[in-house]
Amino acid sequence: MRTVIESSDDLPRDRERGVARHSLLEQLRELVADGAPLPATALPKELYGAILTHFGSIADARRAAGLSASLPARRRWSEEAVIEELRRLHGLGLSIRDRDLKDAGYSGVVEAAQVYCGGLARARRLARIAIARRIPRQRSSWDAERVVAEIRALRAAGRPLARSKVDARLYLAARRYFGSWGEAVDTAGVDYGRVRLHAPSQPVEQLLEQLRALAAELPELTVSQLEAHPLGYTLRRRFSSLAAAVRAAGIVHWPRRARNPVLTAAETLAAVRARGALGSSMVRRAVRREDGALVRAAERHFGSWRQALAAAGLAPR
Repeated sequence: MRTVIESSDDLPRDRERGVARHSLLEQLRELVADGAPLPATALPKELYGAILTHFGSIADARRAAGLSASLPARRRWSEEAVIEELRRLHGLGLSIRDRDLKDAGYSGVVEAAQVYCGGLARARRLARIAIARRIPRQRSSWDAERVVAEIRALRAAGRPLARSKVDARLYLAARRYFGSWGEAVDTAGVDYGRVRLHAPSQPVEQLLEQLRALAAELPELTVSQLEAHPLGYTLRRRFSSLAAAVRAAGIVHWPRRARNPVLTAAETLAAVRARGALGSSMVRRAVRREDGALVRAAERHFGSWRQALAAAGLAPR
């Protein structure tokens, strides 16, 4: 008998395939709930291809989704039916353009418009559906003079000049011709330091000097307290860790680490007996998960958790 061992590398891929199959089935059920037909021509191309990859056929996917495996009756198209369907889709807010209809999963009505109406454009006219003409955007030319003029116009209108508040095209043009947004603003005669939203970052040496002053002022500060301090937050953003910042500042033995005092042998036995009296689990693994300090104290004073139980007069279970 041959034993097949499934490698651990295959498990994540199997889970991903399971998630993908579940997502595809959910999409199929949503299409049925929306009243959309389920023949392959009515499905988006991406969904149709993914279904064939994971299930082999649309019918198998329907069965896996708990739907009827048989196709709904094929719609009988005519010029009137095409016009009625286009009006219905237009009333739902859909764009009645060739690409938009196909992307929405209604390629069937586009094909029917070609056969029965001589094309989608004529079908729209028959349905009295007007669509806005798409006007191509003209490419605007930028130069250094225009960048300066735009910045001055924004300043005169009282608009913000912070880089996150201006048009992206103006910002990119400013960087292209002046190297940075701040330099462009200064060239336009505006002090960028007065209009920027965020102050520039402090120099590293200035931060380290603040850290040295904090260590001298609060020698008993703990690691957790430094992490919660505003300076600690800033240092974590500028250094790989707080410890790296402390080393860079040349500080030793600070901040201190808060440690819980180790229980004495008598306190350990009392805590063990109290736990047993409460009926809590006395299995080492469970105790360590709930009270690691007690297990460490027991092993330190008695050699092992089992011997600590024996010393407390409790039978190991």
